[in-house]
Amino acid sequence: MSMWRTSRAAQGIAAAALAVGLALSAAGCGSGNDGDGGDDGKSSESSQGQDKNGQAGGSQDQGEEEVPEEPIVEVKNQAGVVLGVMEIRRDSGGFVTLNGELENTGEESYLDTHLWAGSEEGVDKTSLMGATLVDGDGKKRYYALRDTDKRCLCTSGLSILDAGKTVPVYIQFPAPPDDTTEVEFQLPTFPPVTVEITD
Repeated sequence: MSMWRTSRAAQGIAAAALAVGLALSAAGCGSGNDGDGGDDGKSSESSQGQDKNGQAGGSQDQGEEEVPEEPIVEVKNQAGVVLGVMEIRRDSGGFVTLNGELENTGEESYLDTHLWAGSEEGVDKTSLMGATLVDGDGKKRYYALRDTDKRCLCTSGLSILDAGKTVPVYIQFPAPPDDTTEVEFQLPTFPPVTVEITD
C-alpha cells in the first residue's frame, strides 16, 4: 500500500512539473510578438532581408511600400558596372533606405566587388558596407547601419557580378534631419550622385 502511495505521489509531482513546463513554454511563445519593436526585432528583420537580397537576382521585401521600377539616377564605374538608384526613402524608426540595382554592362564578370565593402577591417567583403550618404547642408557623413551582430544592414553575398547580370540592392542609413531633402550618395568605384529623399 505504501508503494502505491509513493507511486501516486511521484505521478502527482511529475504532472505538476509538466504543467509548469507547459505554462512557461506558452508564456515564452506568447512574448515573441508582444515586444515594442526594439533593436532585437529590427535586427532579425534586417538579417532576413540580408539573406534575401544577398543572393544575385533575389527579390527585395520592403514591406507595403513598392520600390520604383525605373532608377531616378544612374552612374557607371570604369569597369562598366551601372549603379541605378531607385529611391532613398525615409522610414519610421530613424533611418532611410536606399533601393537600387547593380548591372554589369561589360563583357566580363566583375570581380572587384570587395571594393564596395570599404577598407574597414573585419567587414563582410561581399557587402555594400562602404556606401555613404553625405548631408552637405548639415556637414555630416552617414555610414551604413549594422545590426546587433555588427552585420551591415545592406545587400551582401556579392562576390562576383557576371556579365549582363542585374542585381537588386538595398542599404539602410541613419536618417538625416527631417529638413534635409537631398543627400549625396557614394559607393566605392562609382562617382558620387545627388539623390532626393522621399517620405
